[in-house]
Amino acid sequence: MNPKAPAPPAAREPGDQRTAQFGVVSDSLESSDRSDGEATSVTPRRRSTDPGPEANIIQIAHPKGLGLGTRYRFRPGSSVVIGRSKNVDVSLPEVTAISRKHASLTYRIESVILEDLGSTNGTFVNDVRIEQPAVLKSGDRFSVGAVHFKFLQERDVENAYFQAIHEMMVRDGLTQISNKKKFEDEAVREVARARRYGRPLSLLLFDVDRFKVINDERGHLCGDYVLKEVVRLVSDFFRKEQVFARVGGDEFAVLTPEAKIEGASKLGERLRSRVANHEFDYGGVAFHVTCSFGIAELAAEMKSPEELYEAADRALYAAKRAGRDRVEAFVRPAIRSVS
Repeated sequence: MNPKAPAPPAAREPGDQRTAQFGVVSDSLESSDRSDGEATSVTPRRRSTDPGPEANIIQIAHPKGLGLGTRYRFRPGSSVVIGRSKNVDVSLPEVTAISRKHASLTYRIESVILEDLGSTNGTFVNDVRIEQPAVLKSGDRFSVGAVHFKFLQERDVENAYFQAIHEMMVRDGLTQISNKKKFEDEAVREVARARRYGRPLSLLLFDVDRFKVINDERGHLCGDYVLKEVVRLVSDFFRKEQVFARVGGDEFAVLTPEAKIEGASKLGERLRSRVANHEFDYGGVAFHVTCSFGIAELAAEMKSPEELYEAADRALYAAKRAGRDRVEAFVRPAIRSVS
């Protein structure tokens, strides 16, 4: 993305090499081979007359996974417009859910104001749609269409930025639970621990039934809503040591240390029931959603997390074949004796 920068301000602080009050720093996760020292342009030291800290927005979720980690920087007195048009500051023409001029950010004195510009699909702050201009606080998440950003406004903006990037490496931008990388790291650790000490370990895999139909018939924004709502519904069922992660588009995993397959299956049934009995509501239209679950327990012959995952995935496939909205446990194939 190459957003058009506004005209340079009338005056700059001595030593400030930037030519505008707004700029994009293309240090996205897609180019993670950069070292930390090369990740951002040099920021000059602040003088006592500086009107306020630089504000940053970081792109943390995109329907196509593009531009994750990209940072947009702006300073007091500047205004930024986000939209699908090529003539706005943050241009996202590939996202059809975004209006041509969707929302604006205006840096007034010490505050940054987010305003929806009459968009079709709305602007949200921390998952709540805004009807009036909203003052952002550092750490707030906001979304335009299907693209999500994190807002930062700190004196030590570089430290805050790198903390946000670190969080992106382990957390899913849409649902805010652990991501696939975090799950894989924890799975390696837990499988090694379970094998070493002979402790039980089970894995639940589940996905949203007919999720493609939801996206096709109700739109991708509704699909995003369903994913976030499913996460909200089931999150209270997990213990601290259990790892809940989004591992695919509509697929989730729950790693359950110290749980045998019977206990994991009971947990799966509670999750299934919670989702199936909930009335989803998007755009004033109520509907129901179901999920299918596959459960597997680490067996002595399983040497890696991949084998445990494959077993749970087979059970999930069996649940789909059996009619969906059900929990299936992995059963080892019987060994046929040769007489």
